[in-house]
Amino acid sequence: MRLSLMSLLCLLVSAGCGDDTSHLPNSSLAACSFTDACANADEECYISQVCGPPAPDEELYCQAEKGDRQCHRRCQDDGACGPGETCRAVEWVKRTDMLTTTTLCFK
Repeated sequence: MRLSLMSLLCLLVSAGCGDDTSHLPNSSLAACSFTDACANADEECYISQVCGPPAPDEELYCQAEKGDRQCHRRCQDDGACGPGETCRAVEWVKRTDMLTTTTLCFK
């Protein structure tokens, strides 16, 4: 039985064969913020900050920001991410006290 070179490589490496994501783009990792959204509709700005209701003096109390302020592709699984990226669940709060979870592609 003869094996193709690709089949032989798949047997030797055993990871990533049949999971070719090379046709998918990686996350752009473009800079973004709460006010500057990602230009690509398939991406989301990974920035999260818990803020409570305004204090009596009308100051908004916010905890430290989380995230990297970069645009990441949205995903459901690793197959939706570009080469070298994995789909990861992250907690996400958009300057409110409402916590949600989303999944984004990360290197």
